Amino acid sequence: MKRLIFFLCVFLNASALFAQDSASVANDITILYRKESSGGVTIHSNGMGILFRHGTHKTVKNKRMFEVEFVSLRHPKQYKVTNDGVSGEARPFFFGKLNFAYIPRIGLGRQHVIFGKAETSGVEVRFNYFGGVDLGFTKPVYLKVLEDDPYNDIYKIAVVKRYDPNDPAQMDPSNFLGPASFFNGFGEMKFYPGLYGKLSVSFEYSTFHQKLAILETGVTFDAFSKRVPIMAYIKNDQYYFNFYVSLLWGAKKS
Repeated sequence: MKRLIFFLCVFLNASALFAQDSASVANDITILYRKESSGGVTIHSNGMGILFRHGTHKTVKNKRMFEVEFVSLRHPKQYKVTNDGVSGEARPFFFGKLNFAYIPRIGLGRQHVIFGKAETSGVEVRFNYFGGVDLGFTKPVYLKVLEDDPYNDIYKIAVVKRYDPNDPAQMDPSNFLGPASFFNGFGEMKFYPGLYGKLSVSFEYSTFHQKLAILETGVTFDAFSKRVPIMAYIKNDQYYFNFYVSLLWGAKKS
């Protein structure tokens, strides 16, 4: 909830950039725009990411849409822990997390204008639906594991290792110092293809005809070819249903 409130505050502040004095708006010339492009950020029930869209008018109220999206995917039951028994260098980490998961999406869709807006003010309400492919992939989690120092029985050293739930030394959260560098594990990524669908309602309220400022909310459904192994000890899912909010800015072209 805190992330969502922060997200909306950023959107409202950024959208103020589109507002100009009434004299400037009055001089804006209304023309027929056939194309529009927009990009922005999105936050959903189990992650966040970025989004790009391009639309082409088929009729006055209907557009054909193309979108590319990249979002993270977390397990609903993952949580962070900290090894309080180590002072100074200990950092929070996800105990039991096997992999980071990400979903690049490529899809096509349609957009229908439900309510248009006035010449220089108001909100245009749109209904959207999309479908396409998921190019999901995972990257293994690497952690700093505390092991006995071979040269000193009193001290322990931190060794960077891929998280392995079958390793007896990694079954206790007190044996970890925290996460290793995020760049570990890129050579061990695995591919999890799938399909997705999306339904949403968007609100476009820019005060300029050629500009776009959009708040969108809706639901997505992702179906992967097999379960995505994000966590150990917990059942991983093959299907994900998420609520989302997206904030987009862009422009129209004739």
